[in-house]
Amino acid sequence: MPCTRRNLSLAYLLFLLVASPALRAQQGGVGSVIGELHLSRSDFPGRVLVDLQLRGATIASAYSDDQGKFGFTGLGSNPYHVVIQDERFYPVDQVVVLDTSISVISMAQIILTTREPVKKELLPHYDHGSNPYLIDPSEYRRHFPKNAVKEFDRGVGADKNQKRDEAILHYQKSISVAPDFYPAHNNLGSAFLARSQFPQAQEQFEKVIQINPSDAAAYFNLANLYLLQNQYQQAGERVEQGLRREPESGFGHFLQGSLYSRTGRPHEAESALRRCLELNPHMSQAHLALVNLYLQQQRSADAAFELRIFLKAFPDDPFAPRARQVLQKLEVSHAVSKPQ
Repeated sequence: MPCTRRNLSLAYLLFLLVASPALRAQQGGVGSVIGELHLSRSDFPGRVLVDLQLRGATIASAYSDDQGKFGFTGLGSNPYHVVIQDERFYPVDQVVVLDTSISVISMAQIILTTREPVKKELLPHYDHGSNPYLIDPSEYRRHFPKNAVKEFDRGVGADKNQKRDEAILHYQKSISVAPDFYPAHNNLGSAFLARSQFPQAQEQFEKVIQINPSDAAAYFNLANLYLLQNQYQQAGERVEQGLRREPESGFGHFLQGSLYSRTGRPHEAESALRRCLELNPHMSQAHLALVNLYLQQQRSADAAFELRIFLKAFPDDPFAPRARQVLQKLEVSHAVSKPQ
């Protein structure tokens, strides 16, 4: 069941809190968990993803607003877990008991503690057609066995040198030491995806979601995998799930634009690809996707304009020679059709 997002306004929260006893009686045992996040020793940083769990399973997710307020509605009487797994803070798992026979509202006050900054490391570059959205390893050293981390680092090194078979072996060894080491699962899935081993890649990405359901990367990875196999409904579901967790992901919007391009939604495709470039101007593939979209719509002038932008920004891109050929043909065609 897909996660739901309910970003409640402050006015609506106040309405729930002051609802009359008659209204509460009509709700028939249905209540809400409402909470507020506080940050120790700092100003609140903005939206935070909050998961609501019941008996170990995530039943709903929502982003807090900019003041840290969040809410979940339509709930029965149960002990729920409010869980936060945001890389900026130490993990939170707080029990909130909702008993609608007493009150239809249960409040959660949560204090977040900022993690100490950790130096980020470079990730391997993947060839065109594979998935570049890999797990950032800035945190894993704190939480997993040294042998697992060592094998993972060897896999990353092999990836950098384009030794994919060797990288796969190291990632598999890392997982054998620490089965819940989700960065290794993610990178192993990306290595399989680069070799078009789709079932093996899917297995790894789904394992990441099982271990760490709040991480957007695995949802985007699965969306990319489904897109490569023309499974558009599944791709769309995973893109939406990823963007709910990371709304400002350039890669997520690129996948969404690519999906819209293939499913006959050109206006939405153009908007998503433009948003991708706003968020990540270095994603050269988005320019090429726009070129293809314009050519499908017979917008030759727009396609030529986008090609010039691409070639100016990425003159050494592997697709630059082909882009120059297409641009030359468009310019010749425009010159021939131009009235004398």
